[in-house]
Amino acid sequence: MRTFAELTDVDDPAWPYIREEFADAPVAIEILPVHSLDGARCLQALQVTTRSALGALAFNTGGILVDHGWLRVLGGGNAARWMVSLADLNDLSAGHPPALLVGVDAIGGRFEVNGADPDALGRPGEPGDICYFAPDSLEWEPHVEGYGAWLSWIAAGGSTSFYEGLRWQGWEDETRHLRLDQGISIYPPLNTREAQENPAATSRRPVPLSELGALTEW
Repeated sequence: MRTFAELTDVDDPAWPYIREEFADAPVAIEILPVHSLDGARCLQALQVTTRSALGALAFNTGGILVDHGWLRVLGGGNAARWMVSLADLNDLSAGHPPALLVGVDAIGGRFEVNGADPDALGRPGEPGDICYFAPDSLEWEPHVEGYGAWLSWIAAGGSTSFYEGLRWQGWEDETRHLRLDQGISIYPPLNTREAQENPAATSRRPVPLSELGALTEW
């Protein structure tokens, strides 16, 4: 296992570039602060250096909120905002999982980095690719090739068109009022024709993300 010094004493750390990229994003971005001990703990659990985009996010942020928290990019965690760390949500204390959860959205979708054998999990794409679990199809879909490319997609405003058809008038206010350990339960569910034809007509309520995960078969 690499030491903290080995993980952080690197040439050309990724965080300054990522921060600059997000500063120009055409969507609402909030970078959550992280306690230095929490960031260090998450980085050591991941065992990747701060030269990588993943290590940079884990060490330097509590997470990143996109579109008022509709999309939450996992980082080192922020207890004051109810944001769970990437290490805890993936239970890295038990070893590295076959796929790494790196982001969740308010409607039950999740973004994961493929592990070494995505075929064994029934996932599309190659090892290291980002896949998305879509609550409107209840299937894993290919997304982008790699974690750094995913962050660039977010910074470029990719979520705007990605979620088109799954949002309703007033979604911003509903999202702002959520705690970061909550999502929005939608009925009829998003995988039904009724919800897809008119998401504004659905019944919606805040629920714990853990409950939303059960509802969408995570």
